[in-house]
Amino acid sequence: MVELYESKINQTEDLNDIACFLTDDPQFKKGLKKYIDNPFDADIERVGKGIFTVAISKAESPSLDKLDPATAVTRATTEALTKLACTGARFLTTKNSDDSRINALGLIKDKKKITSMSFDAKGDTIYLVGKVDDESDFQFNNNTLGVLLKAIEKDLITSAHHISSNGLFISLLECCAPNELGFDITGDAECEDKEFLFARSSYLAIVTVNSEQENDLVDFLFNENIPITLLGHVTKGELRLDDLSFGYIEDYIEE
Repeated sequence: MVELYESKINQTEDLNDIACFLTDDPQFKKGLKKYIDNPFDADIERVGKGIFTVAISKAESPSLDKLDPATAVTRATTEALTKLACTGARFLTTKNSDDSRINALGLIKDKKKITSMSFDAKGDTIYLVGKVDDESDFQFNNNTLGVLLKAIEKDLITSAHHISSNGLFISLLECCAPNELGFDITGDAECEDKEFLFARSSYLAIVTVNSEQENDLVDFLFNENIPITLLGHVTKGELRLDDLSFGYIEDYIEE
């Protein structure tokens, strides 16, 4: 389950009670404010007076209490590279700075293509993109991120955000917060709603697309053999899973 609140989540089956942990937690709201102030998966830096633009993403290795060191580093590297791709940056290099943090550097070819992780407009469609090939070692198809980048460069994607180890629900809140929008999504028939929202996701990223580009995006990813799953739609501010409401995004934002 979600690393941030694993013990509390394991103690209840009520999804609204789990969501209340977040609305009442100042630490979570402080973390959410980070995305409101800077709604990008990676830090963007213009080098040489705008001659070129680089993106720097960082990821912490998961706890070694549950994973062996090699798997922990692999998961962190996957997260760092996915963050780069979601921002619209082409991967250049990674560095393991202190055996627990991965730093990844990427190049943005066109600064106009820098992609925000924040939902843009009510009515945009939300998709889950890319899947982990092997849950045991968290490997994934490297072609996935290259195709995601091509979709961004073709202007087929409105927003993109990696799905962190804290699960789908928190990642969705991070997408909603900057523009105070919401979501209306459908659960996964193959797993319980609690697992779907709060366990580690097998998907790599959340993307949105407007109605004009949606068919082109789906066709493009399908032709490139990239897994894509319809999740739902962006709303004016309410947060819904099927018939269950989790309130409104302003309930989760620091006052």
